[in-house]
Amino acid sequence: MPYSTDTRTLQPGDVYVAIRGETHDGHRFVPQAIEKGAAGVIVEEPIPVPDGVERTVVESSIDHLVSLASARVRKLGCDVVAITGSVGKTTARTAIVSVLEQAFTVKGSEGNKNTPLGLSLTLLNADLTPETVLVLEMGARLKGDIRELCEAFPPTVGVVTTVLGVHLETFGSLDGIEREKSEIVRALTEAGTAVLNGDNERTRRMADVTDGQVLLFGTSDGCDVTPADVTATLPILGDHAIYTAMAATAVGRALGMDADAITRGLEAMEPEKGRLRRLDGIEGSTLIDDTYNASPEATISALDVLAGLGGERTTAILGDMLELGAGEVEAHVRVLRAALDRADRVIAVGDIMRRAVGALDAAKADRVETAESSRAVAGAIRAGGPFDFGPDDVVLVKGSQGARMERVSEALLAPDLDPADVLPRQTEQWKAIE
Repeated sequence: MPYSTDTRTLQPGDVYVAIRGETHDGHRFVPQAIEKGAAGVIVEEPIPVPDGVERTVVESSIDHLVSLASARVRKLGCDVVAITGSVGKTTARTAIVSVLEQAFTVKGSEGNKNTPLGLSLTLLNADLTPETVLVLEMGARLKGDIRELCEAFPPTVGVVTTVLGVHLETFGSLDGIEREKSEIVRALTEAGTAVLNGDNERTRRMADVTDGQVLLFGTSDGCDVTPADVTATLPILGDHAIYTAMAATAVGRALGMDADAITRGLEAMEPEKGRLRRLDGIEGSTLIDDTYNASPEATISALDVLAGLGGERTTAILGDMLELGAGEVEAHVRVLRAALDRADRVIAVGDIMRRAVGALDAAKADRVETAESSRAVAGAIRAGGPFDFGPDDVVLVKGSQGARMERVSEALLAPDLDPADVLPRQTEQWKAIE
């Protein structure tokens, strides 16, 4: 029986789960869920329901769902490939799913549902069998998040893409981030395998804290999977693509796949929405949509991709990067300097970007155009304002999720493309957020 936390998408026969959030309380929508045909409700208070609707009262709706999903996965005995890292988790997940589909029935986590709630809903609503391999992206914003997920869904293979200064605001230091990410390999048994980026010092030394076997991927000495092991023509942009491919190759090996099957899987992968996706833009321009999220390192990598595409005029439209802690302005200054070295035109969007422009020397600051918000830039593009683009333009759009830079990409998208098909955050729920 499907589970739903949103009355807007709930279908007759679903079980409605009331979630208390920071700004909304799902218990308010129990009557609407019943009106739409919910067969049952999971609530944290004894709300009256009509006859024929099953009511389950629990202490925590989220914890209850996690318990149900965990019990299901354990009962079936599914292999779990768990993925974490400061950047590259979702692209790695996409590549690993594509590779493993050449040999197994696979269920991967979806979109940004990398939390206990999101993963539990995915696993409860999926058609799983004991033979299904689960590929689960595991996100972390607070200490203990990864451990909680691994306790619920014990990994067979643990993948760490890299450790960088992302979420410093909540973890406090790189040491804190490293410790948190390492939980995914600490959770492995001796029968498991840790797949680690051998070119990242903090990731590589996680080999010392796992009971599982270790496969290192990278270009450094001692790596088990190197670029020479990747023979596929990769359908994704960026220097990071080879690391994504090496990680997926290592996972394939860990689960007994041969090289030919791994290559087929890598060549079959589809680029994720919002992750260095090359799209047709307005007036014949080329759009590189990288709006799913952003960190300084990922943004500089995206700028390298932009510089390598060879457009007559290259433009970087960069939104605020969030959750960088006390050094956020300095990090934005570093990115703007990189952008000015790599792009012909730089448009900085948001308050932190504005402050970073103010911290540049006058000559560099004069070369940066600024805008208050993604909505303002999108409006100017649609109005035919100062942000003009044509056939000779290649445009990179990037920023953190909270900057909502997909609005800019939507305005830049060629009219024959449906934003819902190619861009992130195109649901009614996201569109309603200011």
